[in-house]
Amino acid sequence: MDVKPRPWLEWVLWLVWLLVEVFMLQNAIASGAELQSTAAAIFWVLFVVLLIAGVVVWVIRKPE
Repeated sequence: MDVKPRPWLEWVLWLVWLLVEVFMLQNAIASGAELQSTAAAIFWVLFVVLLIAGVVVWVIRKPE
């Protein structure tokens, strides 16, 4: 089994994904605290969708 290191661009994209996830989580919590239910719901949905997308990409790209 030949294990190749991940290219630097992939690490950058994972970092961007993580930062966007943190941003969405922070906005969802803040919108909920300010009683903006519509904005909070949108941010929570975006957070979950991005989380599921990241997990799917990780599972697909995981070396066997």
